[in-house]
Amino acid sequence: MKYYKLTLFILFSVIATKLVAQLNPPENYTLNDGLPSLKITDITQDNIGYLWFATHKGLLRFDGTDFTNLTTKNNLISNKTRVLLKENNTLLIGTDKGLSIKVYNKFINFEEKKINCILKTSKHTFLGTNKGILRVREDFLSPIRTNFQIDLNSINDLEFDGKFYWIATNKALWKLDKLINPTILKRIDLDNYTSVLINNQNCIATTYNNGVKLIKNNIAQSITSSPKKISDIVKINDELWIVSKDEGIEVLDKNFAFIKRVNKYNTLKTNQINTVYQDSQKNIWIATNNRGIYKLNGKNKVTKKPKIAFQNIDIVYQSLDSININKYTKILQLKPNQNHISFTYKTVDINAPKEVKYRYKLNNKFSPWTSSNSINLANLSAGNYTFSAQSKINNLESSSIKFHFFIDKPLYQKSWFQQVSIGILILLLSSILYIYIKKIKAKNRAKVEKLEMKYHLLSLEQKALQLQMNPHFVFNVLNGIKALGNSGKSTELNSTISKFATLLRGVLHNSRQEEISLKEEISILKNYIELEQQMSPNPFEYIINTELDFDAEEVLIPPMLIQPFIENSIKHGIKTIKNGIITLHFSTKKEFLLCSIEDNGIGIQQSKKSKKTTNHKSIAIKVTEERIKTLSKKSKFVVKEIVENKLVTGTKVFFKIPLKMDF
Repeated sequence: MKYYKLTLFILFSVIATKLVAQLNPPENYTLNDGLPSLKITDITQDNIGYLWFATHKGLLRFDGTDFTNLTTKNNLISNKTRVLLKENNTLLIGTDKGLSIKVYNKFINFEEKKINCILKTSKHTFLGTNKGILRVREDFLSPIRTNFQIDLNSINDLEFDGKFYWIATNKALWKLDKLINPTILKRIDLDNYTSVLINNQNCIATTYNNGVKLIKNNIAQSITSSPKKISDIVKINDELWIVSKDEGIEVLDKNFAFIKRVNKYNTLKTNQINTVYQDSQKNIWIATNNRGIYKLNGKNKVTKKPKIAFQNIDIVYQSLDSININKYTKILQLKPNQNHISFTYKTVDINAPKEVKYRYKLNNKFSPWTSSNSINLANLSAGNYTFSAQSKINNLESSSIKFHFFIDKPLYQKSWFQQVSIGILILLLSSILYIYIKKIKAKNRAKVEKLEMKYHLLSLEQKALQLQMNPHFVFNVLNGIKALGNSGKSTELNSTISKFATLLRGVLHNSRQEEISLKEEISILKNYIELEQQMSPNPFEYIINTELDFDAEEVLIPPMLIQPFIENSIKHGIKTIKNGIITLHFSTKKEFLLCSIEDNGIGIQQSKKSKKTTNHKSIAIKVTEERIKTLSKKSKFVVKEIVENKLVTGTKVFFKIPLKMDF
């Protein structure tokens, strides 16, 4: 009779479960819905609301509508992901080749052994592997030495109850006060333990073939011996969901009493289950080994305020992944050329993804509500900005999220640059004006100097003319002509008058010229010397030599330049001696005309002593010397006595001036 009643009860339970399943059929997501693999090993949900699934073909993200698959192409360490753990704004992914940590939009990878479980405490993160425990350091994974029976075995699960660590290995269940240098290390039970659940400070552990055990006073007590091949135990709504690799799911209440089974006979199409997970909207997700994902909708519709978060910010098409964009409270400083910004924001509602609406504002008024969750802001001007975004589901609006940024002005728009530029421009214009005025002044000064020089030369030439044709010379010549006329020497008279007329005509003509040919100068000098010969009481001779590279008619020379030196030689050098000789020598050397006047007179010093009347000749020499030096800075003038055997034998005047040609 008892057996009959038990059979009826089981039959009724099965029928009731099937009826319930038919009324609320689970949603099944498979390859046709975007899954890369039908084998799902773990499930978690992040702060934004995305569901994450570990598969054997990458890491899967779900927003209620679309699946996004991240693989080694996205820098994941391995496509065979096994376990997941959400940690604030990061996601820890255990794979068959080590650990990947998703930070913002990139992965940080640590290559190691296969990861079976992940435990995060306030101080450390630990990994259970096929051979011992690893601790996550800043840039590497370090193995932990506890006990060789732990270190050499497969770690299937790790939990911390606030005081003790529980380690489920394929050989035993262990209890430690610390994972690093433990002082309490106790083996609770020998068995192949697969998972651990801390429930109200009680430790519940599952074995692979010997059911579920409750640990009390360090003793493992059996709760149930079914199902077999248990892979996980999860607490959902005060219920214990025991997951089996071959027998589906068995649900117990908080007192460990049987509630129901979820398997291929009533709800699912498979009994091969890896884990279960309840999301923030009370939906239950079942990860299978060969049928993808099942979703059991929550009994009560959750109506809570939606949550929005920034998903990505692009600065000139480059993702801003150097900061936590959802926690950044400062003002982001951007360069003038970083004025193209894109914002992507997201509210994840697994149950009603298509009912989410968004709006945004940049500093001022909100935009209209729309289903678009991104905006491109191009060619922004310099200045301070606050970008805000908000979402809503039906009439429930989220809080606004904000991001502050500042775009710097281009250099040419900055006030200090403009002031400096204006200052430089003023300085430059002032410099140009100063240089221009300086050039004008220099030019005018050069003109004045040139005019002054020209005037000076004219003055010198006038003085030279005056000195050359002084009344004493003219008086002597006229007296000589008179004496010749009285003596009746008509031939000499005519010759003298002719020479004197030629000399006067030449002097008067040349006085109006800046330059004459050397041939003309020599001709005038001959007339002058010959007139002096006629009037001199002591006869003397003269010699004119030319060693020129050019014809004397082509060489130009200032007029009346040599006569004062000849006159000086005649009047003061050879006046008192017999057989006086005056020698003129003209030659050219490179770009210069060289001239020397030599006499065999008494010398300069003796001549100075014998002067009794006027300084006329010394003035003539001085004026001529000044004329020579004025012609060019390279001109040269020398007067010296000729000394032979320590005796003065005459005087030599030498000068050189720039060579000028009449062609």
